[in-house]
Amino acid sequence: MKKFILLFLPLWLLAEAHIFVLHRVDDFRYPSTNIDSKILEKDIKYLLKHNYKIVKLSTLVKRIENNQSIDKYVVFNIDDSFKSFYKNGLPVFKKYKVPFTLFVYAKATDEHYGDYMTWQQIKKTAQYGELGVHSYAHPHLAKLSNEKIIKDTQKAINSFKKHIGYVPNMYAYPYGEYDNRVQKIINRYFKVICNQNTGAVNKNTPINDIDRIAITGNVNIAKKLKINVLNVKNLTIKKDKNTIKEVSGYVKYPYVYIYITKLGWKKINTNNGYFDYKPNFALKKYRNRVIIRYNNKIKTKLILKEE
Repeated sequence: MKKFILLFLPLWLLAEAHIFVLHRVDDFRYPSTNIDSKILEKDIKYLLKHNYKIVKLSTLVKRIENNQSIDKYVVFNIDDSFKSFYKNGLPVFKKYKVPFTLFVYAKATDEHYGDYMTWQQIKKTAQYGELGVHSYAHPHLAKLSNEKIIKDTQKAINSFKKHIGYVPNMYAYPYGEYDNRVQKIINRYFKVICNQNTGAVNKNTPINDIDRIAITGNVNIAKKLKINVLNVKNLTIKKDKNTIKEVSGYVKYPYVYIYITKLGWKKINTNNGYFDYKPNFALKKYRNRVIIRYNNKIKTKLILKEE
């Protein structure tokens, strides 16, 4: 009976969107954050050929808020406002008349860092997409006091007001790093907040904690589009100081694979959907991923090591 009922559910209830984030374009000095413009063009052509709808982040958010279909919607985010995007990436987006959302690292522009756009270039770029805020000084936010996070955020806001004339309501964490404390502070100033936890977007995605998929190197966009949201109920990650004691939750599947940075993957069988993994693993790095996966469905959480 359940399978029969599912056949009559509106397809948009099952639909998902994808947000791809890139940084540098044709800047081969930094392969870990670079994409070849020819590959970027190939990816965009693939999306258009297969009838994906490439939109600005604000458009996708509005559709989520209005409970509208986001099936086959794709968003491109560009973090850091590198000059290489202006020179090598923007012409590709203009050629195919598809929009994007550029998150601006304000201090780099204010202080005329060589690899970054000027405010004039940012204004010109915004004509073909939209802008978001990527902090002022690009700090590791979780390492800052509340007062310093607020100061950095207010400096970014003031810089946008001075040079752009308005403040976008969208923010992307520097380095993709955040915790509950950081999120609460940033959420005072911005409605839409992007992380860099690999995953897709569905109608239940909180708009103040949006997953994105990084694209660098020789991207297989078709493979990236297969990533879907894994719905995990009651997800709990118990940590004692810097040791992950337990990862538990509920899924509707017989097993999941769980990944922890520097520990690797572990298959965990579920008990009536419940899984309880006790790795007792001491974190090795400052920034760590806990990924829960079933086939192409994934859920990612960022865990920061306390220093």
